[in-house]
Amino acid sequence: MCGFVGLYLNSNYNIEVRKLVSILNNMTNTLTHRGPDNKDIYINEKEKLAFGFRRLSIIDLKSSANQPMISKNKDWVIIFNGEIYNYKNLKEKLKRKKNYWRSNSDSEVALECISKYGFYNAIKKFNGMFAIAAYCLSKKTLWLARDRFGEKPLYYNYDTTYGFTFASELRAFSYFPNFKKEICQNALSQYLRYGYVPEPLSIFKKTYKLEPGYIIKFDKKNQVLKKGYWDSIKSFVNAKKNKFKGTFEDAKEKVKRHIDYSIKNRLVSDVPLGIFLSGGIDSSNLVLSLYRQNITANTFSIGFHDKNNNEIDFANKVSKTLKTKHSYKYVNNKDCIENIQSVVNAYDEPFSDPSQIPTYMLCKFVKKRITVAISGEGADELFGGYPRYQKIASFWNKIKKQPKTFSELMEAFSENFSSSKYSYMRSIGKKFRKYSHTNLDSLYNDEMSRWRPDEKILINRNFKGSYFDKKITNLNNIVSDPRYLMMRDIITYLPSNLLVKTDRASMHNSLEIRSPYLDNDLVSLVWSLPDNFIFYKNEKIILREILKEKLGSDFVNRKKQGFEPPLYAWLKGTLNQWAKDLLLNKNNFFDSSDIKILISRFEKGEKKLTYKIWTIIMFMAWQNKFCS
Repeated sequence: MCGFVGLYLNSNYNIEVRKLVSILNNMTNTLTHRGPDNKDIYINEKEKLAFGFRRLSIIDLKSSANQPMISKNKDWVIIFNGEIYNYKNLKEKLKRKKNYWRSNSDSEVALECISKYGFYNAIKKFNGMFAIAAYCLSKKTLWLARDRFGEKPLYYNYDTTYGFTFASELRAFSYFPNFKKEICQNALSQYLRYGYVPEPLSIFKKTYKLEPGYIIKFDKKNQVLKKGYWDSIKSFVNAKKNKFKGTFEDAKEKVKRHIDYSIKNRLVSDVPLGIFLSGGIDSSNLVLSLYRQNITANTFSIGFHDKNNNEIDFANKVSKTLKTKHSYKYVNNKDCIENIQSVVNAYDEPFSDPSQIPTYMLCKFVKKRITVAISGEGADELFGGYPRYQKIASFWNKIKKQPKTFSELMEAFSENFSSSKYSYMRSIGKKFRKYSHTNLDSLYNDEMSRWRPDEKILINRNFKGSYFDKKITNLNNIVSDPRYLMMRDIITYLPSNLLVKTDRASMHNSLEIRSPYLDNDLVSLVWSLPDNFIFYKNEKIILREILKEKLGSDFVNRKKQGFEPPLYAWLKGTLNQWAKDLLLNKNNFFDSSDIKILISRFEKGEKKLTYKIWTIIMFMAWQNKFCS
């Protein structure tokens, strides 16, 4: 796990090598938290190519595994962030003699696969989490790629004047002299709506995220080719066409075997490793998998003194039953105020999922003991863990046959009511808005929103260009509405929110997180399962049934509890002055009178504003930190 930056400058862009080295070092040093163990750079003056790399040593700790790395045939240079879990199998298939290899790292295997098969064909063979940049010297071509689900970040910027730049995090671009910190109005609008900036947008103009499952090819003729090497939707359709044949018990046993195999592959490490244990269904199943394989786990939990936001008792029960070496920590008000600036600094793009605070605190806590953590991201999106899937589908079934003119009338009314200063009118506006939808996508987008478009929080608004606008046309009559919504989450909420949250919180603490549920083969298996193996009686029925064998019905059938902090209490108390100072600062994007009204409503006890106001607070905190 690491961080990298790269520059591939135009031939006519004049820059002294000394200055290029200085720029590259400054950009690379912004990512020290992602890779504290080693730093190195590669500069090809003739090609005006520069790579910078920071390494967090995980597999093969020797210097021979450091990057940037050059292929054996001297034709490829690579910088690689992540892990290839099937690298041992790929290494065998390359059929090289033992003395061919300079290291035992997966990075070198990835490099030699690219050298043998070509970049595009090699990437399709990888089962892992990764962001990769590779340069082919003979063809003078730069390639970038990102893993299938977006576990590892990759930003890029292209300008015809100076060329192509890229980095693991946005903060690195600040040290490139031609980079302009101009906030993209469209990205800000989408951030205010969803609480994060969805792919492929970034908060800055002309800078983008490479989407999951995509590659970019760039050459000195200024030709930029972006294409997918893997498509979640097409793969889901193919899995549904090759649907699972067997009983529920057959499916349960096969899922167990796939989880076992996936987590075993993710245990390869030359540094201490542990597992996050919330006490919920997902993480408990991962611990159970280790127990089945007679592997003693180091488990870690974090909790709150507020009983409504605390699962530590459940985590302790899992630990006791499955015989783990368990450590836990309670987060209190002092922890919150002492770490809030670090949380802001960890997210160099506006981000406001409140669970970012406990996630950051958990990563900071476990880093004292381990360098690699296993986590349960992806399980809810695969196994139907969110109640919203069936709730949204049920409401859509209720309104989908209403006349279009009625929907248009509801939308017009909502625009007039939702931004009213009177609470009863805002409430009516919300109801009008809910009945205004003419398609399932629109309803889903609103249900995922913090600030709906009709609430008009921004002075200027624009909601185009993200994956929330992506039309999925080839799922008609193939899947049910709940499964369709799960796929919506896979391409939006999972990469843009959940995986961003865990990547930034963990890497800011120099901790690697691995997600067994996002294994290629496990995903394909789950996608092939019929709906009644996913939703029958309860969400995540297969995972619950697996866990019930060891932990019993009462444990697995309790109500789902999110990883949420007592944010309302913090904003009314511990964080109140910090938040108010940010909100009352002059800002060009918000009307100050609207903000004052918002503060007044919140302080009078309007608890439902908590997430809405947090979204604005975290934008302003980000702006103070990264744009001043």
